[in-house]
Amino acid sequence: MSSLSDHPAIRYVYDFAQLDSVPAGPTSARVTAKRLLSGPTLATGKSSTVGAVLAGEHLIVTLGRQARGSGAKAHTHPNEQINFIVQGVMTGEIEGEQVFAPRGTLLHTPARAVHTGMACPDEDLVFFAMKDTRHGIVGPPVDGKYDGPNYLPGFGTRAGERMQSTAELMAACGRDTAGVKTRYIYDFAQLAEKPGRMSSAAVTPQFNPGRGMVASGSLVSGETLHVAVLRYPAGAGDALAEHANEQFSFVVEGALTAEVGGKTFSVGQHCVVHIPAGVPHGLAAGSAGALVVTLQDTHHAFAG
Repeated sequence: MSSLSDHPAIRYVYDFAQLDSVPAGPTSARVTAKRLLSGPTLATGKSSTVGAVLAGEHLIVTLGRQARGSGAKAHTHPNEQINFIVQGVMTGEIEGEQVFAPRGTLLHTPARAVHTGMACPDEDLVFFAMKDTRHGIVGPPVDGKYDGPNYLPGFGTRAGERMQSTAELMAACGRDTAGVKTRYIYDFAQLAEKPGRMSSAAVTPQFNPGRGMVASGSLVSGETLHVAVLRYPAGAGDALAEHANEQFSFVVEGALTAEVGGKTFSVGQHCVVHIPAGVPHGLAAGSAGALVVTLQDTHHAFAG
């Protein structure tokens, strides 16, 4: 008869840099190894985004990468999406409004909205993409054609056009790069709303989850997604807890120690810990503290 120790431990922590293949052994989330997300080749896809995908019961995440000047054609999908920008500046149109999301901001795309998403010219784009499981990680192009990514002037199929800098593109857009009619970009240094403009999501600017959680920050809540950007003080940790929400926590800066399901794991920079609903867990920061993006489903209020 086998004992519990004979069974391999479940993996809850994922290093995107090591997901060129599916990890061996049981995993808390379904893993799709790193690949071009929208097709087998650039010429037969609709986007330049590359990444490994983690799918839970209600939530899907990837650490997406786009080469500068490239990105996704106009497309739509029935699940909503929130991107946290890790590197570079993402630009695109959402329902006809051009927006720019710099490093450290959230870009919210409501479900069924027609949109593009591209890496600005100055550097490659890295973003933590978060979706709900009503659909997969990619949506179909509006024109129905899988004939290659979208490009900015000076890149790819538009290489013969004059390349513009990111600053030039933003200046041409106008003064309000977060959305003139609807705010789609959430900059946590400037969360005050502009009079006369709607927000695509609900915002809690000063947010402390409570329930024994030491981190604090800001919360953005959409139709199906709660996304909190939280700062953990150096050496501080949460009390062990469990809640009915599924959760992914992505380390932007610093490192965490995670206790999940009675096991302890290290969660380094640009790694993510997945916590299924009902699993006891606690997160603690190292000596440098940590900046963490925490995603939960909205079946319940955001829980610590």
